[in-house]
This record gives sequence, structure tokens and C-alpha cells, in this order.
Amino acid sequence: MSRRRVVGVAALACVAGYVYVYASGRAGAPIRSDAFSYYVYLPAWTLYHDPTLEAVAADCCGGAFPTWTAIVRWPSTGRWVDAHPIGEAILIAPFFAAAHALTRWSNLSPDGFNLYYQHGAGLAGLSYVLVGLWFLHRLLSRHFSEGVTAATLATLLFGTSLLHYATYDSAWSHAFSFALCAALLERLDAHDAMVHQTGIVIGLIVGLIALVRHTNVIIPICFFAAMAAREFGTARWPTTRQLILTSAIVAAIVFTPQLWVYYRATGHWLISAYGELGFNFRSPHVADVLVGTQKGLFFWAPVLLLGVAGLAVVPPALRWWRAPALAVLAVDTYLIASWWDWQFGGSYGHRGFVDVYPIFAVGLASLFARVFGYPERRDADTEMERSPGRLRPLRVLLCVSCIFLCALSVFQMLQYWHGVLPISDTTWAQYRAAFLKVW
Repeated sequence: MSRRRVVGVAALACVAGYVYVYASGRAGAPIRSDAFSYYVYLPAWTLYHDPTLEAVAADCCGGAFPTWTAIVRWPSTGRWVDAHPIGEAILIAPFFAAAHALTRWSNLSPDGFNLYYQHGAGLAGLSYVLVGLWFLHRLLSRHFSEGVTAATLATLLFGTSLLHYATYDSAWSHAFSFALCAALLERLDAHDAMVHQTGIVIGLIVGLIALVRHTNVIIPICFFAAMAAREFGTARWPTTRQLILTSAIVAAIVFTPQLWVYYRATGHWLISAYGELGFNFRSPHVADVLVGTQKGLFFWAPVLLLGVAGLAVVPPALRWWRAPALAVLAVDTYLIASWWDWQFGGSYGHRGFVDVYPIFAVGLASLFARVFGYPERRDADTEMERSPGRLRPLRVLLCVSCIFLCALSVFQMLQYWHGVLPISDTTWAQYRAAFLKVW
């Protein structure tokens, strides 16, 4: 399938899910919970002309933000500090502008939170998931057949929580981080002799990655380190060094507004916006975040295990990605497992890993290609081409398993939407009682 068709089919599925969620009343307004504190910068800056957030607090919340917003007064200054950074608000800005224009056209009050603004933010997240799939298609189609690429994207969308974060919780940060991670990997794969231009683009992406979720800076750091290790001492090293340096400078410039926001509110350039809440690196809940019933990554999206396995058989052009990909997954797992709320609150599956789903996609495509053969490579290294009969049962098993796991994931997502599954703290007994239970 062409990129347009693949993304078009994904768009139909996402729009259908989004319409169902809000037409049926399954969820409240899109801007809720964490989405509120990611979004609130936009009305504060553009409608209230108040970067301190005081005017928004007075208008929406009686002068004080509720604790669930994670917006607190800094002890030494008494000013509002938002635990969530400004990156998502920047990415939503075009949708916010369209919502504002519709609000004016409809003669509604431009308060930043009416129907148009709500669904402007919700549809922004949906759109960025599609943007991420578009970049992934560009990346994967350079190395794999159209069939493998389409199968990978379908498995990622329906076999994980990605569809949930394109619909039910689309205004959370994860849809935006997913798109930025996919864009970064695609640009790293496509970087060419135009070092300055490529470095600027990659730097913009890296800066936005850090602005949406600070800890995701580990993604470019790991891949830049792998590039440097691979090219150091070769004829390509000066070009690679220049690319990394240009990207780092541009990313630092892009991140500067966040430093100003912190300094204006606290008097410090770098802070822990969560205050006393933070990491407990001595006792990480690694097993819980990977396989636990509460939010275990592989418990709720077992198809991603195929993505991990596939990293062992990536095609030659992507073999240098193996080390940074595994490093990102390992560090990200440790950070998530060490966070004070390692479940990340209410979610379908573990939402902390949605940001790095593009890395799993590369592994998924590699495994699919190895099992079904590389159409563009017909050499002695392609085991499938030499013994198709012996591996035919494996093909059938892989197809059946992926279809079953995708169907199970979508069904359990619907259970979550209908309240059959708890939003957090799911026990094994609760899971067993709810398994395949229709709402």
C-alpha cells in the first residue's frame, strides 16, 4: 500500500474512534487531567496575555489551580509553576488558532476552553499520531517492502495503546512525542551531504522533543552517541561532527523559552517542576512496568515483544541503530520504573512508552521482513528464500498471533473506555474477572 493509503486508513480508524469516544460520552472534554496543564499556556499567553498563569487561575478556578493540574505555587516566589513543559502547547498552536477563528465566527466567548478549543486540542493529538505514522512509513519503506511496512504500522496502531492516544487521550503529550520520535528517526536515516540544512531540521526536532517531555532527550543523545562512535576516525567524521554540533546548537536555542519560563517563575533556570516528587533510583519497579498487571508494557501490548526480538535481525543499513535503540529502551524503562508514580496514573497500558513506539516499529518490521523474506535481497543470507517450506508454519503462526493480539488490544481498549477495566492499579484477579467481558 502507498503511504497515502496507509495513513488514510489509519486516519479513518482514528477519526472513527475519536467520534465514538465523544459522541457516546465515554470521555469528558479532551482538555482534562494532564492535558490541561500541557495546554494551559496557550490561553494564558494569547487570550489573557499573562505568562504568570494568574489570570487563567482566576477565571477558571477561583484563583487557585486544583492539585490534579500539577500547577503549584513556587515556595520562594509565590508564582505558579506548571509541572508540564511548553512543547505540546507550541505544537497545538495552529489548531488553537483555527479554534479561535471558529469561536469568533460563532460569536462565542473566546475563553480558551469552549467546544472549539477542546476539540482543536483533541484533534491535534490525533493529527500528530498520523504525522508520526507518515514519518514511520517514509523510514520503513526505504528498507522494507510495502507489505511489511503496512503490516508494521497496522500492528503498531491496533496492537498497542497508540490508537487510544490518538482518540480517547489524544490531548496528552504522548501523541506529540510519538510524532517527534518518528520524525527524528526518519531524518537521521535520511541525513545527507546538506549538513547545515539537515542539522537545523534535526535540531528543531530535538528541541521540540525536549520541550514536550524533558526526559525524552535520551533519544537523540543515544543516537548521536552511536553516530559519533560509528563515524569517529573515518572520512565521514567531520561531516557527522558538524551535523551533531549544528543540531545541538539549534536544539539549545529551541529549548531556551522553557528556561525563561522557569526563571521567571522561580528565579532559577533549571528546576524540578514536580517539587519534592521525583525519582527513586534505588528501588525501580522494573518488573511492574514491563510485565505487571497494573501497567506492564508487555502485559498490555505483548506484540511489542516481537519488536524487541526484531532488533536482533535489522537489515544491514540499520544495524548501527541496534545499540542506541536498546540503550533508549533500557534507560527509558529505568527512568519510568524509578518515577514516584511509576504507573503514570490512569491509562490504557503504560503510556510512558508510547513516545518510543517508533523504535519498536523498526524491530517489528525487521522481524516481519526476516520471516517473510526481503523482496529486495535475494542472496545467500536470506534464509527465507532458500527454505520457504520449512518456515511456512512460522509465517502462519506470526500472522495468527499478530491478528489475535491486535484484536485483543482493541477489545481491551474498548473495555477500558467503557469502565470494565480499572484506570489504574489493576490486579490479576480484576483482570481475570474482566477478561473478554463485554461492557
